[in-house]
Amino acid sequence: MVQESKDVWVYAEHENGELTRPTLEVLSAARKVADKLGQNVVAVIIGSKLDQLLESLIHYGADKVLCCDDPKLSHYLSLPYTSVLMRMVDAGRPNSFLFIAGEIGRDLAPRFAYRAKTGLATDNIELLVEDFYQASTKTNFKNLLIQVRPDFATRVARIHTPVCRPQVATVRPGNFSPAQKDSQRRGKIIHFDLPENEDDLAAKILSVKPIPKSSVDLAGAQCIVSLGLGILKDGNGNPRDPSEGYALGKKLAETISDKWGLVTAIGASRGLIYAELKELSGLITEDHQIGQTGTTVSPEVYIALGIRGSVQHRVGMLRSKRVVAVNVDNDAPMLTIAHYPIVGDLYEEVPKMIKEIEKG
Repeated sequence: MVQESKDVWVYAEHENGELTRPTLEVLSAARKVADKLGQNVVAVIIGSKLDQLLESLIHYGADKVLCCDDPKLSHYLSLPYTSVLMRMVDAGRPNSFLFIAGEIGRDLAPRFAYRAKTGLATDNIELLVEDFYQASTKTNFKNLLIQVRPDFATRVARIHTPVCRPQVATVRPGNFSPAQKDSQRRGKIIHFDLPENEDDLAAKILSVKPIPKSSVDLAGAQCIVSLGLGILKDGNGNPRDPSEGYALGKKLAETISDKWGLVTAIGASRGLIYAELKELSGLITEDHQIGQTGTTVSPEVYIALGIRGSVQHRVGMLRSKRVVAVNVDNDAPMLTIAHYPIVGDLYEEVPKMIKEIEKG
C-alpha cells in the first residue's frame, strides 16, 4: 500500500571497478526527490567484488546501500538480478525506484516492474515532486513523484502514478549533474545473499568480448559544435560540399579549445547522420548523434550550425548552459531557444566567429 512505502531507491551500475557517470547522475536526481519528500536515498548494487564501491555510493549521496556481492553475479544476467531486487524490495518497500535508461536499465526495470506488479515510466528527462488531484476519484495526492518524458511531436508528457508503488522510472543520462563527492558522509550498508534458485542461473555467460570504446565523448565535452543538414547549402541556397562544413565546424572547435582551454567535441543532428553522405563517411557517425535517440548533453557551450532544431534534437541539448545557433532560416526553432541566435549563412558567420575568438 502507498502508506507503507518510503525512500527513493537507485539501481547503481558499475564498470571496471568504478561507478558509471550515469549512476552518479541518477543518484543526484534521487537526492533531489528524496530531499523534497523528506526521505532517504537507497542505492542498490549487484555484482562481484564490490567492496570498493560501497562507500563511494554514500559519498555521492546515498544514505543506505543494499548490496548483493557474489561471484555468480560478476556479469549482468536478467533472472538472478531481478530475483535479488525482489528480495531487497520485499524487505524495504521503496516509494520509488530509479534506473538508468541504458542497456541494463532498459532490460532490468521492466522485468522488475512486472514482478512488483507496478508501472514503469521510461526515458525521463526530469523528476518533480508535486501534489496531484485525481478527478475520477476526487482524491488529492500529496507529494507525488511526477515523471517527465518526451512525447510525440513537440509534446512533453507528465506521468502520474498516484497508486502504484514503487513508482518505477528510467532516467536518460545527461539530464542531471552528479553531486560533488563528500568523503565525510556516512551511511548504512546492508548485505543480501543471492537467492538459491538454480532456474535463475540457467543461462551461462561463456565469454565476454569488450566492445571498443568510441573516441567521441559528447557527455564529457565542455563545448560541442554540432552540425545539421544546413551545411549542405550556403545562404543563397547553392549546394556546398558537406566536408567543407565539417572542416569549418572542426576548426571552430579547435580554436575554442586552443584559446579557452575547453574540452570540445563535434556533434550532429539525426538528419545529417541518416543522410549517409559519402563526403562525411568516417567523420560523422552515430556516435556523434545528439537528441532523443542519440546522446543527451549538457555542455557549457552548445553551438548549432545549420540545425533547424526538431523537438527530438532539442530534448538532447536543452540543459546546455549557453546556446549559439547559426541558421539561414529565421523561423528555425533552434533560434528561438538560443541565447545567441545568428540568422545568416554559416559559411560566412563561422569564419567571423573563429577570427573574433583568435583575436580575443
